[in-house]
Amino acid sequence: MAEFIAAIREHAAAEELRWYRGHVSETFELVPSIARNPDHLKAELNAIKVFQQRSRPLLERVPKTEWEWIFLMQHHGAPTRLLDWSENPLAALFFALEDPPGKFAADPAIIWVMDPVALNAHAGHRHEFSRDLLAFDLDDKLKGYQPSQVNPKVSKMNPVAGIGPQVSRRMAAQSGTFTVIHADATKIDEVGDGNHIWRLRIPSDAKEGLREELRLLRVEDFTYFPDLDRVAKHIKEVLQ
Repeated sequence: MAEFIAAIREHAAAEELRWYRGHVSETFELVPSIARNPDHLKAELNAIKVFQQRSRPLLERVPKTEWEWIFLMQHHGAPTRLLDWSENPLAALFFALEDPPGKFAADPAIIWVMDPVALNAHAGHRHEFSRDLLAFDLDDKLKGYQPSQVNPKVSKMNPVAGIGPQVSRRMAAQSGTFTVIHADATKIDEVGDGNHIWRLRIPSDAKEGLREELRLLRVEDFTYFPDLDRVAKHIKEVLQ
């Protein structure tokens, strides 16, 4: 854990803004789920329509904007053009270590560290306040990234970073933030000169030791998924 903290410190002073994302394998790419298959990205608007049609009877509150629908889809695991990030490096570490002893147990894990302001600068977003971030449903620049507005024949823009309202316990617990792609499935680490992002590699033989240290710190499933399903899972583990 000391090495992890030292690596995080190397890429950010306390006052600097950084976002984090954990991957259980170094083979994973920084591309949102719907863009991992080009045909799925082409079918995005239809997927949204079907989700809206089938989810309405199940909702106590119906989303009012296109972005609210996208966030709801993302929350429930439907493919979207959003990619999840966290303002909390421990959250990224937890997700990077989620796979014991699964399919990727022998692979090194990865923590991505990103400067969201620098990413947005590559897309031409600059403000007088050095830590200004785009906000979904507030900043007009993000309207052009809405699925209904994206037209690859007219323009193609770089991915950008944005914040949204933390409308669920899970999103708040995970300190959730997002990047969003435009017309192309551009990887976040391939934007511009790459000065906005770094990669921390966790060797496979270091994973279990880090998991044990997280357990000692009581960083566990319920920390980032505060719901009754996780409470029930915890009870099962206690009874084993």
